[in-house]
Amino acid sequence: MSDITHTKSTARFDEFATVDWIDDAAKERRRLQGLWGHLGTRRVSLSWVYLAYDAAVSWIVVLLAGVLIGVNTAMISIVTEWLSDAKQGVCSRGWWLNQKFCCWEEADEACAAWLTWDQALVGGSSGFIRWLAFVATGTAMAATCAFLVRGYAPLAAGSGLGEIKAILGGFVIRGFMGGWTLVMKSVGLALAVGSGLSVGKEGPAVHMGCCIGNVVARNFSKYRRSAARQREVISAAAAAGVAVAFGAPIGGVLFSLEDLSSHFPRKTLWRSFLCALIATVSLQTMNPFRTGKLVMFQATYDRDWHFFETGFFVLLGVFGGVFGGICIRLHLRVAAWRRRYVRPSDAVTEAAILALGTTAITYANVYTRADMGELLAYLLQECPSTTALQQPSGGWGGMCDPANSGRVILGLLAATVIRAIGTIVAYGCRVPCGIFVPSMAIGASFGRMLGTLA
Repeated sequence: MSDITHTKSTARFDEFATVDWIDDAAKERRRLQGLWGHLGTRRVSLSWVYLAYDAAVSWIVVLLAGVLIGVNTAMISIVTEWLSDAKQGVCSRGWWLNQKFCCWEEADEACAAWLTWDQALVGGSSGFIRWLAFVATGTAMAATCAFLVRGYAPLAAGSGLGEIKAILGGFVIRGFMGGWTLVMKSVGLALAVGSGLSVGKEGPAVHMGCCIGNVVARNFSKYRRSAARQREVISAAAAAGVAVAFGAPIGGVLFSLEDLSSHFPRKTLWRSFLCALIATVSLQTMNPFRTGKLVMFQATYDRDWHFFETGFFVLLGVFGGVFGGICIRLHLRVAAWRRRYVRPSDAVTEAAILALGTTAITYANVYTRADMGELLAYLLQECPSTTALQQPSGGWGGMCDPANSGRVILGLLAATVIRAIGTIVAYGCRVPCGIFVPSMAIGASFGRMLGTLA
């Protein structure tokens, strides 16, 4: 009986295979010997042209992959921002405009063109209709995402970082980096993040980058016949995926070198840097946030720190470590429960229930209602030194108004707890999801709360 159970538990790995690197290297040597062997024939000039093309095609592939990765990331960012705003209202000038573009030349508070759902549906003010629309649209997005992933590309679920690391080590997972997986991952990621689930898009950005690199590379015979060559492109594409996610080309290369790749020669280093650089340039050219920045959020400081703040920094570090340990332990328990009780056919129901609970709770708190990327942008802003309070409410969410300190502290504390629970539960459901930005949002909420206390 134990043998039968063991066979069933490992049967799902039968579709996988591993790369014989020695045999692959031998094939590549024979290919190169054949190319150089043509130099002894009468068509010497044509042979030199083909050799030059063979040497240049490696750079052409990473160049094309970098451009496509940047464009794909920009499109996902634009669609995600529109979906996030669509939960709260619609633009009367055009349904395809998000709130920022709808109110481009006027303040959001005084923008008559942006209609909340109660204004658009009943022409009046109704908090219940706004809440119901927020919950209904978020739930519909999550359910649609899970349906697409379950029906068309099951391998698009999750982050994909672990599988990419296994593939770079020589483990073959058929279809994991195919074109259909790329399409479903891109569409599903925009829906998952826009739905309000506590998931991020930075981890899946690496998977999508590797998919693009693989799709581009397999159009060239040099890469179709060599797993080692494919590994070089995937390493470069992974670096580009991290680069466009965080706006850091060098950071992307270092991440691919240190965390993902098991083999990273010098030529791969330079190609990875070129791919990451081209991807970030393409993203900046698209300018999805219309700010000239590669990411929606950034930290700027124009004041010196004070010694008494050291204690708060220590407390923030302790919180990060404790939260990380608790999050891992609880997530393992949730994952075990999910494997035991949630069947693959229940993916749509699970995602819908998670989105329903998340949106129903997060709507009540202004710090959880906003998209996490937008939230980080607001939390990282400094309050002006003078009557900052040039904004009517003392900054976004009243964070810059000393009279609102108590409410802000309680709101940020609640946001920290809600996002932490939401991340533990949502990460691992069968939709494209990452954990980097949710973790950053949790830390930023707690840090801003400590800063308000200080």
